[in-house]
Amino acid sequence: MIVIVMNPDKSLVITKQTNIYRKENMVDKLKFLFPETYAELNLSECNAILKYTDTNNIAHSEILQRDEELYKGKLSYTLPIDTEITEFPGDIHLRVTFTKTDMETRTQYVLHTGEVTLTILPLSDYYNFVPDKSLEFVDQLVGNLQSKLEAAEKLAETYDKEKADNITYENDKLQLTANGEPIGDSVSIVSGSSGETGGNIENFDIIEF
Repeated sequence: MIVIVMNPDKSLVITKQTNIYRKENMVDKLKFLFPETYAELNLSECNAILKYTDTNNIAHSEILQRDEELYKGKLSYTLPIDTEITEFPGDIHLRVTFTKTDMETRTQYVLHTGEVTLTILPLSDYYNFVPDKSLEFVDQLVGNLQSKLEAAEKLAETYDKEKADNITYENDKLQLTANGEPIGDSVSIVSGSSGETGGNIENFDIIEF
């Protein structure tokens, strides 16, 4: 956990530090601590908005949710560190804005803190260059995945060829087809027949309405 405290002069300072590495997600947290009041402004009645610029100098903002209980006598706001913050290594510049609108006096109160820097540490890209011996294991994984994909494709192709997708009726015979080709045994249907069967082919009467 990283703890950031606001000083009486509204500057922010990191009082507890831990290493944060690129692409880490939902493990460490940022905890912001503020006094309950500043001057005559009750900060617990304000909205706290975190503003920061990432390593590409792109601005972000997020409303902080206040913890139910005070932490060491201070207002506490805890934010999980996600991959939006840790996407790239480098320095991230943070500050917080408190804002409150008094509808009776039609006054908006705004307090800005100073800025503090959070450093995201890089990780070595082990697969940027991999020796041939190390690649053997990777090749096995790729080969295994490729064989499974090919087996799935063949199964899908066989299913597509053999599944019935239409039915035809020609020369008193009812026939299932798949991709335009007959599949299975045909059934003889003769209008006005007596219902007799011959061999393995059944005859049915057709009643027209």
